[in-house]
Amino acid sequence: MRLSVLLLALLPGLPLAAQEVRVSERAAKEAVHRIVERSGLLPDFVVRANPEVRTAVAFIKGRERVIEYNPAFIATIVDSSRTNWSAVSILAHEIAHHLLGHTLDPAAVHPGDELACDRYSGFILHELGATLAESLAAMDVAGDPHGTWRHPPKHARCIAIQQGWEDARRLRDRSAPEPPALNDTFQFVVRFAGDRNTYYVDADGRLVWFDEHAEPIGFGACTPSIAAGFAYELTWEDQTFYVDRHNTIWSRTAHGMQMNVGRLEAYARP
Repeated sequence: MRLSVLLLALLPGLPLAAQEVRVSERAAKEAVHRIVERSGLLPDFVVRANPEVRTAVAFIKGRERVIEYNPAFIATIVDSSRTNWSAVSILAHEIAHHLLGHTLDPAAVHPGDELACDRYSGFILHELGATLAESLAAMDVAGDPHGTWRHPPKHARCIAIQQGWEDARRLRDRSAPEPPALNDTFQFVVRFAGDRNTYYVDADGRLVWFDEHAEPIGFGACTPSIAAGFAYELTWEDQTFYVDRHNTIWSRTAHGMQMNVGRLEAYARP
């Protein structure tokens, strides 16, 4: 379906070049319903516009799973990308946070969670009829090249979206599944406390996310440390973690205190 009823509902009767784009709650709720429907689930989300939200956010309040979005932000992304699919992509990403259980710990900052949601977004958009370019449209105009405190850099997120889109294409075409990737370039396994994702350090010193169903996605770096008592530093965006000689990963609080947050282990080759 090239241009679904879902997308027409998002911007009824308006050309993409229109200056005053509006995304109604009804249209957003319909979009969420169609997205979740593709997952074989019944939608039980509260979807509402909130101009106080900077972009879009998923959270739990009481017993309700909520998705809020800033209508002006969505309108700007749609206008800049010149495709309604960008709005659907943003909503699909937030839905994935609920479906994958990320909203159970709202204070957590896990880059792998964001990439997993981007993969879901790419998968769902293919299922709804979007091209790869349309699936990437929102990230192309709104992704941060350097990343933010919570989100990996744009290039990593685009790779995740593309992987999800290509997974859906292979399923639709009934292509032979990709064999599990056996990566001999990994040097270390990185595990953070409270983070269900597993990260690796490859031979080039890249810190990568890898869920064993797709190619590794680099989002940070592992470098020798010049700090006394530490062997390595793990960095992405403005995050820095220190690895001591016993392979314990430490972070430093704003007050200079050190906290044990994970382990670095040698990668055991299969």
